Amino acid sequence: MEHFPIILALLRASVRDKSAAVVQHAERLREALQKSGADDEAQEIELILESARQSSAGKLVPSRVVRSRAISSGEMITANTFPPVDKETSAPLAEILTVDRLAELAPPILDTRLERAVDHLAEQWLGAHDLQAAGIKVPRTVLFFGAPGTGKTRLALWAAAKLGLPVVLARLDGLTSSYLGTTARNIRALFDFANRYRCLLLLDEFDGIAKLRDDPQELGEVKRVVNAVLQAMDARAPLGLTVAITNHEGLLDPAVWRRFDVRIEISLPNAATRMKIMERYTEGFAVNPGSIKVLAWLTEGYSGSEIETLCDFIKRHMVLYAEKEPSVMDAVHLFLDLSATNRSTPAREALAREDAYWVPQALAYRDIKIVQADIADATHSTQSRVSRLLKSAERI
Repeated sequence: MEHFPIILALLRASVRDKSAAVVQHAERLREALQKSGADDEAQEIELILESARQSSAGKLVPSRVVRSRAISSGEMITANTFPPVDKETSAPLAEILTVDRLAELAPPILDTRLERAVDHLAEQWLGAHDLQAAGIKVPRTVLFFGAPGTGKTRLALWAAAKLGLPVVLARLDGLTSSYLGTTARNIRALFDFANRYRCLLLLDEFDGIAKLRDDPQELGEVKRVVNAVLQAMDARAPLGLTVAITNHEGLLDPAVWRRFDVRIEISLPNAATRMKIMERYTEGFAVNPGSIKVLAWLTEGYSGSEIETLCDFIKRHMVLYAEKEPSVMDAVHLFLDLSATNRSTPAREALAREDAYWVPQALAYRDIKIVQADIADATHSTQSRVSRLLKSAERI
């Protein structure tokens, strides 16, 4: 029904007065729609009526869940709902994450620019009924891209939790197949499943199924797969939310790129955001603000996932060697020795040498003001020793 969102808006406004006549006519409309096979529309009206009944009984109805129905139609996912499988291997094509599981997630830590963008997107989703009633398109396809470990998947799961929607998380290892035509068939089966249920469809490692179709190293199978993705996304567009995630946005086919209403780059965290991440993951341990600032200098260029790994190591080190009262920098030096990488940074190179080399660099850091007291805190030493280190650095 083309103008059904407007009808829903009128009903929602009318039932607030608890008029018996309005409720009766709404019931008649629901029954008529159900008899004609318009089950989704009938279910939307039933939701409004149920909300009115609970409101009359003095119960608080969560508007978040009510609003989510405007952006995702279909049946409810239950404990007895099983994901689709590959017909040849019986491997599941997706994992179902229920609302209860998603509710346990902590909100992501984002920089100010990214937080503003994500909040605005969430507001559009939560206000979908109002937008649709005004004839305005709601963005339903979103692409998160950026470096690995920046929290793209966590952000998508948190968004679903905020909307009260379960997640159908596509499994790339289950979707892809060496059999001709099977991958395209699996993609269609995955989207058919997501279209049947009220959910957020999450396509992780999206570049694995949406590569450039002009790659000379690939065969015609890639073209079939990408065409299947395009057709499936077009068919799902009016039905529910689709979020895709990739670390390699340059590999995506341009036609796939254009299918997304919203494209958000999740960049590496800035210094202020890195401090917030470290504060969260070292909470309850003796990692003071001065040490956090030094760690923010050290972790420039790190992803959120890498910072979490470092924080976990520092906590383990503090527990294992508690009687020796190790400093944060003691743990950091050991972490670097055990975490070889082919990606060097000035901070890492300086820390590989004596304290006289890295201390001046940390104090000269521009993004966060680090003072001698912060260095002393991170090394369990005194400001006078830090001053002596600076004097010795001047002679080098």
